[in-house]
Amino acid sequence: MRPLALLMIACVLAACSTQPAPTPMKIGNKVEFALLQDQFANPFPHAEHMEMLVFTNDMTASRDVRDALQRIDPACYNDGKLVFIADVSGMPTLITRLIALPKMRGYGFPVWLDYEGEATEALPVREDHVSLIRLQDEAITDIAFVQGMESVMNTLVPLCGLKAEQVAQR
Repeated sequence: MRPLALLMIACVLAACSTQPAPTPMKIGNKVEFALLQDQFANPFPHAEHMEMLVFTNDMTASRDVRDALQRIDPACYNDGKLVFIADVSGMPTLITRLIALPKMRGYGFPVWLDYEGEATEALPVREDHVSLIRLQDEAITDIAFVQGMESVMNTLVPLCGLKAEQVAQR
């Protein structure tokens, strides 16, 4: 229970920061994620392949994304067509290394991590929502905000398809 309490304190402290919020990115802006690494410390190789960027800034929305990504065709995120980014900059380093990263390594998909908060600070977000950002040539072409795993699936399945075992269950 103590690691969770530490995580909550870190989130509150990060929210109380006196730094002004950057202007949110909008359609036409280019995204830059060259410095990101996944949960296994692999460098980000997908800049030219990205079609959909998924971003959240809260735990409930992140769970919805995790549940959705476990159901879609892995080729979509393995090839970089779909990219899920998490900002872990507000989390204490010890918590990140000892709790969050081991848990994320158990996921069946890559999570691209922003340890400094700079790559994700201007991404458009809404509280309790998943940001679904369409890209072409690393530029934003559309931004949508959804809630719930079903809404995330409604966007991702047309782009990626379902895992073979998910198709067999239908």
